[in-house]
Amino acid sequence: MKRFESAPAENPLGRTLIIVNPAAQSGAAAEIGERLQRFLRLYLHGPASFDLALTAYPRHATALARGATGYDTVLAVGGDGIIHEVANGLMGIRPLARPALGIVPVGSGNDYARTLGMPEVSRDADMARLLTCVRTPLDIGRLELTRADGSVALEHFVQTFSVGMDAEIALGTYEVRRATGLKGDALYLLSGARALTRAYRDFPLMASIDAAPSERMRAVTFAIQIGPTYGSGFKICPNADPTDGMLDICYVSGPLARAHALPLLLSAKVGQHVHDAHAHLLRARSVTLTLEGDEPYPAQADGERIEAVRVAVGILPGALTVLVPKKER
Repeated sequence: MKRFESAPAENPLGRTLIIVNPAAQSGAAAEIGERLQRFLRLYLHGPASFDLALTAYPRHATALARGATGYDTVLAVGGDGIIHEVANGLMGIRPLARPALGIVPVGSGNDYARTLGMPEVSRDADMARLLTCVRTPLDIGRLELTRADGSVALEHFVQTFSVGMDAEIALGTYEVRRATGLKGDALYLLSGARALTRAYRDFPLMASIDAAPSERMRAVTFAIQIGPTYGSGFKICPNADPTDGMLDICYVSGPLARAHALPLLLSAKVGQHVHDAHAHLLRARSVTLTLEGDEPYPAQADGERIEAVRVAVGILPGALTVLVPKKER
């Protein structure tokens, strides 16, 4: 991956809105958000203000971020889900007025944090890393979603969009986490085991890459990445770079026996799936997927459920300014 490069801002945060998902980490995120607000107020003196908002319902973070005009920075406290919501809200603000996105990872997967090199917060020293971050323009994905009723909606993603069994696994983590309290690798591996034993199948779809003629395939999974990992560190597209203006794609096409799918999934943890004949990796600027069949397909963006029968995926190079930790030399 390229080294992130940007000149550090004179004021690292400026006027800041802290948006917290209080349910993240079994309620720990609310306390972390309050601690972060106190830390910033004590550590940073001067005219900057640090406001705190707790989300109360799905997509509340998107509405809060969309209303954040006049702020210099919006900090998302929680997992990839709240980062996804906040990023979508920020993309609703015109570019010249759009605040920078900062993240305070306290979630289950934390894949966007892994891409940025931002450690999970457990003490005040972790919070202090925000003060040395640089404001860096990063790519963001764009989804044009056509619903079954013909309506069209727009969505963005910062790390991953996928259709198929991997989306089934990502969406299944919500049920598994409620039942077991697991997080990280253990959470995604258990969800994966459940999906591969209870709901394994492939998904007929039509895929057009960079406006080429559509190709029909039976996809076990079709993942489109901005950063290299998903599912708490699975290196699905090991060379994905959020500064290169490109989408990285990995799809696994069938027919593929269940007995082959499980070791293939496990090998993606360290990026070894790329050597399997069923895995295809490529890079593009646009992808259009038309989902065939009568049943709804599992689809997710940054771990959040997506509903559509046709998805046009694009890339917006450098469209979102993000606080990225300085690289140690």
